[in-house]
Amino acid sequence: MPINDGVFFVPEMSTDRRVNVFRRIIHDLDEFEGLEVDAYIVITERYLVVFDTLLCPEDSAIMMHMVEDQCIGRQILVVNSHADWDHCWGNVYFTGEHAAPIIAHHHSLTRLQSEEARQELKDYKQRYPVFHTVELISPTITFNEGLTIRGGDLTIELIPAPGHHPDHIAAWIPQLRLLLAFDAVEKPFPSIENADAVPAMFATLAHFVAMLPERVLCSHGKSTSFALVKENLEYLREIERRSRALLQGRRPTDDELEHASEVIHYSLDEVTGGSTEPFDRIYYNWAHDANVRSLLQWLMSYQGEI
Repeated sequence: MPINDGVFFVPEMSTDRRVNVFRRIIHDLDEFEGLEVDAYIVITERYLVVFDTLLCPEDSAIMMHMVEDQCIGRQILVVNSHADWDHCWGNVYFTGEHAAPIIAHHHSLTRLQSEEARQELKDYKQRYPVFHTVELISPTITFNEGLTIRGGDLTIELIPAPGHHPDHIAAWIPQLRLLLAFDAVEKPFPSIENADAVPAMFATLAHFVAMLPERVLCSHGKSTSFALVKENLEYLREIERRSRALLQGRRPTDDELEHASEVIHYSLDEVTGGSTEPFDRIYYNWAHDANVRSLLQWLMSYQGEI
């Protein structure tokens, strides 16, 4: 399957022919230059299930072209892992002649219908040509507690996995012991939405660990390892340990919270352990500071319990 406009098939990420992994490499988007995001198409006896639609309808068209021979006799279903632009702005492909049900957490509906989302798309369209054909297409089927797709040979359990965002979900395929974790697991670490989301992120990762998957696929990081889930959880626990130690003596100032990793003496280099694998240092420096800031703010909101 050829590379085409930055979207390509990644066969080495899957050990089962029914699970197809696709990667979008982002170019010409300023601060997102070189960002990679993965999407999946899972082929069951009854359904062809598209997990995330990437940046624009052209991205989804490329993926669907690559599996068009598998569509015959199968209902197409679309699942949005959450409403971030790099995961669902290709939804418009699945309207009109390609119409298909779009499944997501109910809060994704709220996010995609918000003024904030409309303004974000307007801004991106003005700045980047790749988004000129994007429309905000909301999910047609939503859930809160969970939803099961019974595909015949494979069962796909959609489960809430908040922390990165309140609408974030994961997908569990028990027959393969495969977890699609999307942005809840990431290499080198995931991003927490804010201080209020800290307990949810801890709970999500702890739940993933308890599930004991054999393989884990995430949207960013090129990893299939269950060990990464444990590493992500330990990363957050280490931030919590250092934050609690700091707060035993004092509360950081607002200025210190802008560079929160420095105040708890936990640098990005220490987090990554001197890894030689390439990653976006600018983004992950920002994300690391934001994660530490969220942990500190969460702990400070319960100062009396520390």
